[in-house]
Amino acid sequence: MSAMDITTTVGCRVRCDYCPQDKLVSAYRSRDGVNKMTFETYQKVLNKVPRETIIHFSGMAEPWLNDNCTEMLLHAHDRGFEVTAFTTTVGLGERDIEKIKSVPFLRFVVHLPDRERYSKIDVNDEYLKKLDKIIRSGIRNCEFMTMGTLPAAVKKVLGRCVSRTRMMSRAGNLANVRAPKRLKGPILCRSCGDSLDHNVLLPNGDVVLCCMDYRLRHVLGNLTSSDYSDLFHSESFQRVQNGLDDDSYDILCRYCENASPLEEYNRPERKKRFGNLKNFLRNLMT
Repeated sequence: MSAMDITTTVGCRVRCDYCPQDKLVSAYRSRDGVNKMTFETYQKVLNKVPRETIIHFSGMAEPWLNDNCTEMLLHAHDRGFEVTAFTTTVGLGERDIEKIKSVPFLRFVVHLPDRERYSKIDVNDEYLKKLDKIIRSGIRNCEFMTMGTLPAAVKKVLGRCVSRTRMMSRAGNLANVRAPKRLKGPILCRSCGDSLDHNVLLPNGDVVLCCMDYRLRHVLGNLTSSDYSDLFHSESFQRVQNGLDDDSYDILCRYCENASPLEEYNRPERKKRFGNLKNFLRNLMT
């Protein structure tokens, strides 16, 4: 299913170790765009996005660093879109929690602090109170994850299991994580196969390939001036699609942890196990 990640702001002040903000800020500066998405731009763009597209409030920065984030999320829900959110809770206030607690999120994922300080989230009384409010709010499909070791104070408030996630190189964009070797031969994206329709919207309306493209190598178009379907007929999009089959194209996907060689699907024993491409991709993500 197609998805659009909403990057509500460029220049995230949280600056977690697993997020290459320096690459994004540098690349975005040359695109002559506003740093924070206005509600007017958001409305204009959302009108062009097909209703079956899942709207992710995550993107390349903490979504609630934009004061309009809650209203944007509620607007998407009111328009009939399914929504998810990924947040460090920096910028998310108690009033925001009250406003969104009845939204039927597909996922509401909270990135937690860690002792190693991979996540740059201050653990203080205000944060712990907010975390407790999220837990008690009954937000649907709420999850908690960490990149490191939970601080004792956070663990005490949670009182539940927390998934631990490894850091990725973001397709070679992080200097502190080793990038995978360049993939050769035909490849597929584990998230969207070869449809490449899990994209990222930037504050100025630009749409980039995916949430790994922090250098903005593959800008598919701009939704303030073009239609959604135009993104998938652009020269940039065609280049990436061709690059999935032909490794002479130097596309981002060939350095990405979310990509897999097509031969993994074509093996007879895997075909028997997974049945078809959709099942194969679904199993890769589990």
